[in-house]
Amino acid sequence: MFKYESNTDLANIAALVADAGRIVVTTHAKPDGDAIGSAMSIRRALGDRVDVLLMGPVPSAIRLIAGSTPWIDASQQMPESGEDLVLVVDTGAYSQVEQVAPWLRERQDRIIVLDHHASGDDMGGLRWVDTKAASCTLVMMDLLDTMGLPITGGPESVAEALFCGLATDTGWFRFSNADSRAFAAASRLLEIGVDRDGLYRTIEETARPTRLALQARAMQSLELLHDDRCALMSLHPRDFKETGGNQGELAGTVNIPMEIASVECSVLLCSEGDAETKISFRSKPPKRAGGPFVDASALARQLGGGGHVHAAGARVAGPIDVARDRILEVTSELGATE
Repeated sequence: MFKYESNTDLANIAALVADAGRIVVTTHAKPDGDAIGSAMSIRRALGDRVDVLLMGPVPSAIRLIAGSTPWIDASQQMPESGEDLVLVVDTGAYSQVEQVAPWLRERQDRIIVLDHHASGDDMGGLRWVDTKAASCTLVMMDLLDTMGLPITGGPESVAEALFCGLATDTGWFRFSNADSRAFAAASRLLEIGVDRDGLYRTIEETARPTRLALQARAMQSLELLHDDRCALMSLHPRDFKETGGNQGELAGTVNIPMEIASVECSVLLCSEGDAETKISFRSKPPKRAGGPFVDASALARQLGGGGHVHAAGARVAGPIDVARDRILEVTSELGATE
């Protein structure tokens, strides 16, 4: 039975990456800060022998983070053939790379997966999965250190890319995964040279008015379920059409109801068409160390998705009404973990 876990070590991966003539690095569709930071860190460290392949939609903030570092849009073209290695970062699930899945399957023996999620598929010949890492950029930082490569600072640098993933995946160091390792890495990167305030503004404060319009609609749809322990919000196709917004503008929206004292998990349903509904899960850490909490990853896995214990996602075929019924089922006991 396949188990999603490391099957090699970083020293072996470092040697393979160092020896490779040309590398393609890719990540999950609709890349977030950790995905783009992980991909850009290795590109900026190794230069032109690395091609970055992204699957859209690529949010405007992510494009700003990439800056002048080149990348290939998978919807427009694919990299030239003949690469020595393919690095898949911040995911190991075929469901998150559907657009390039056939291309990846043809290169199974050349793929190395670098991830920090607890679930994934048998995508690559080699995998390094560090589920204790707060972000995939921490995994990439370890890889660069193992290779003995310098982590440069300044605008559009390796350090900026690494910090981007670390900051966004920890909610700017507010989430429970912001442990001592994360803070130590952040301190090191800031000392090397990262404009933290400028990066925050680029990522978090460049929204269009449509983002707030969508958030307002999401809040208007708020339902409190299971004795107010679960918050459920829904955004229908008409919401996207009437506001002119898109799903790429919704980062962090699912976290808003977590401010309610009784809420232990929050769920956001989004559908820009009736064929599919995207589901985002968030949950709070336990009130005391070792106490019970809602395992967001366990909820998502019941719907074919995955992620972390406090942040996960899934997709369900059909409109929001179908997805809502599934959510009522999987949250009926809230997946409490002792």
